[in-house]
Amino acid sequence: MPVNFITFLSDFGYTDDFVGTCHGVIKTIAPDVEIIDITHGVRRHDVQGGALILANTLPYMPESVILAVVDPGVGSGRRPLALRTASGRFLVGPDNGLLSLATKELGGPAEAVELACSSYSLPEVCKTFEGRDLFAPVAAHIYLGVGLASLGAPVALESLQQIELPVPVVEKGAVTASVIYIDRFGNVQLNLKRNQLEEAGAKAGSALLVSHDQESWLVPFVYAYGDVEPEHLLIFEDSYHNISFSVNQGNAAHIFQIQVGDEMKFSLPA
Repeated sequence: MPVNFITFLSDFGYTDDFVGTCHGVIKTIAPDVEIIDITHGVRRHDVQGGALILANTLPYMPESVILAVVDPGVGSGRRPLALRTASGRFLVGPDNGLLSLATKELGGPAEAVELACSSYSLPEVCKTFEGRDLFAPVAAHIYLGVGLASLGAPVALESLQQIELPVPVVEKGAVTASVIYIDRFGNVQLNLKRNQLEEAGAKAGSALLVSHDQESWLVPFVYAYGDVEPEHLLIFEDSYHNISFSVNQGNAAHIFQIQVGDEMKFSLPA
């Protein structure tokens, strides 16, 4: 089946010209391609956050060439990358772990190359804007059918940078989990699935003791925001099947000073 789309994610934001310029580069090379912007609101330099969004949104995107740029190491020794997955999908972006979670979801890498300045990049590649000069044109050329072998030198698949998400510690009556993502509403997403919480003895409709830093709260484990009153705490399974800690119509991360990487403990009340 022909691919008609490039899906595009970055931390470029919506104020500057960066996203529009990348669109222009892609369309100049491949006028017929349709570009779907997953988001350009990834927090600046948040590689793990971008990787999670890329992987979480995969089931809702059409077959596409995937272009992703969250690149705090631009201009350094990190490799510019294009890869093909075992499922036949192509991803383009920096080799800093950004592509790793989506690649895993697509069956793992089958082939990868380190991109070189060539006839498939812009004539002058600026080391501060490789999204425009290298990644965007390469994505467009892959869409047109250019093979990876024409784009750069092969990369050993085992050398690709990976993001390793922490694993929750499940005990009888308690789970210790890590915060992996915080969205713009302040909802706190954890590396924790519903079955893991239930394995510790939690049941929907009951309350759990949630601890962070030196504070603890008794919080209902419910199905949706509407199950609690506005400005009340809740624990629920979010739309990407992770357990989240939230305040209905409030910002839990801001109120309780929770950051990505923090640990939170969920315990059965005594």
